[in-house]
Amino acid sequence: MTACAQRRTLAGRDAAPACVSASTRGQTLKRDRGVVWLAPPPPPRVLKAMNIVARPLLRSRLGKRFPGVMLLQFQGRRTGRGMSIPVNFNLVDGVPMAFTDAVWRHNFTSTIPVTVIHAGEVYVTTGTLVPKSPTEMGEAVRKSLDTGGSASRMGTRTAGDHEPTATELANLGPELGSCAIEFAFRPSSAAA
Repeated sequence: MTACAQRRTLAGRDAAPACVSASTRGQTLKRDRGVVWLAPPPPPRVLKAMNIVARPLLRSRLGKRFPGVMLLQFQGRRTGRGMSIPVNFNLVDGVPMAFTDAVWRHNFTSTIPVTVIHAGEVYVTTGTLVPKSPTEMGEAVRKSLDTGGSASRMGTRTAGDHEPTATELANLGPELGSCAIEFAFRPSSAAA
């Protein structure tokens, strides 16, 4: 076991690696994490503030200026409470998807009605939760990136200008995600 791995084990399973490797001049430090890694998510308070701003923005005419984000509006499966959730828009093989492991995803275990607001268009459609293996998730993320998806919004980072392969993304394991919600609408050509 390397010294870095030992320090991480002692600090706890979820601790960030403490090892850094210096550049040739020792001026810039870079975490020792390979070519593709996941960035830490924003703090919960920041996410909450972003969602509060995003909901009315995506409902307004300005929503068409944000084609990488969509707003899901649906009823809670058990509570019946209305939910409005901004998520990243991912297009995989022509099928709109949201990649998420958030708790609210369980509402889509069986196909449910959902209103999707994407790029200023309102779609009344259905959504279905689809579990994915790390390999399937890596392929889906790669296909989304190929159709204009944003790696930074998905939380993936790469060294330099490296384009991650589906295998490299799959090697991130379950942290990349384990399911997608597939929607039954097809975005207009202007929105995609």
